[in-house]
Amino acid sequence: MNLSQWIPTRQAVRRAAVSQYRHTSGRSPLSGMKIPGLVQLFGWRLPLGVVLLSWALASTAHPLGKVPGDLVEVEGRLMHLYCHGTGSPTVILDTGLGGASLEWLPVLKRVARFTQTCLYDRAGYGWSDMGPYPRTSSREVDELYLLLSNAGLPGPFILVGHSFGGYNAQLFARRYPFLTAGLVLVDASHPEQIERFQAPPYNIKTAPTSRYGTVQFGEAPPFHHSLSRRARLLTLYQYKNWKPRRTMSYELLGFRDSAQALHGAQPLAPLPLVVLTRGKRVWPADDRGTSLEHLWVTLQAELAALSPTSAHLVALNSGHMVHLEQPALVSYGIALAFDAATRTRPRKQGTSAIDAMQSLDGAISDALWLSDSLSVHAAEAIAELAVPVVRAVIH
Repeated sequence: MNLSQWIPTRQAVRRAAVSQYRHTSGRSPLSGMKIPGLVQLFGWRLPLGVVLLSWALASTAHPLGKVPGDLVEVEGRLMHLYCHGTGSPTVILDTGLGGASLEWLPVLKRVARFTQTCLYDRAGYGWSDMGPYPRTSSREVDELYLLLSNAGLPGPFILVGHSFGGYNAQLFARRYPFLTAGLVLVDASHPEQIERFQAPPYNIKTAPTSRYGTVQFGEAPPFHHSLSRRARLLTLYQYKNWKPRRTMSYELLGFRDSAQALHGAQPLAPLPLVVLTRGKRVWPADDRGTSLEHLWVTLQAELAALSPTSAHLVALNSGHMVHLEQPALVSYGIALAFDAATRTRPRKQGTSAIDAMQSLDGAISDALWLSDSLSVHAAEAIAELAVPVVRAVIH
């Protein structure tokens, strides 16, 4: 499909981005908070072959034009889903707070070499209709379940969650263990991170204290360097449009409730789990910043310890947006989970997911391992690597 058929012009983006939404249901410490910019890449449409509303009809009403994928009805609303590739388990990619699903296309194109891979827009983002309040992981996980069911995707699934999307991926795996074959967490949120960052000596508030408040949006920050001109136009729309802005506000205001849902959920089943952690520091290069970096690595290691079969890798060349800065490594992490989940299947030599990834991108050399119980590396090699990895993260 020719991308020019559905990429909007600069004038169309400006006309679409006319509504500057501000949520004003009360006062809170969020007044003046800036929401970071969004990044996204866009791709092409492939049909699912299931009974869905015609994307051609639906796209005429959307400022972004024709939908790349399909719109699936979920409780009377439409949600955007785009799948590519064949195979099982199906990989489901979930974005961070404020993210757009199609920023994951570099990962999808790689992972689709060995299995079916799907992007979707949570309600309120991209081509998906607005969803009911509150926008918490508990609600969004159930909507994802209905989306996959109504689209005719039987499972099992490997859930991939970035940042806030990690809450959704973890909760889906706990709530629907019979549908979950594996879990990949990409610099993902930890259910205790709010309390741990707020406690002394850190005293940093990372989430609102109230479900109600004011969220203000500043000017769009610079685009990520990997985005094309067309993707930047669409990113500008996504940042300025009222619908994703309202959704961002609601997800942020419900962040504590999303973390609490994980506290109340059943333990994670012993499934293949891969944790990918940023390798570039984001806190200042002083003693306090170093202690904050240590805390983040500790939280990430605790996520990796949730399953007895897991691996923890550090993306040495990435900040928080690991999937944009090292998409090959994220795809490799998904391949690790996939191969572990399908280990009992008969397989010819050279046909594993890891083999498929290495034939595309070569050996993965921009990552180091903190732990591995997936039997990818020998235990003694991990022990030797652990200390320099931690030093690389915090220095």
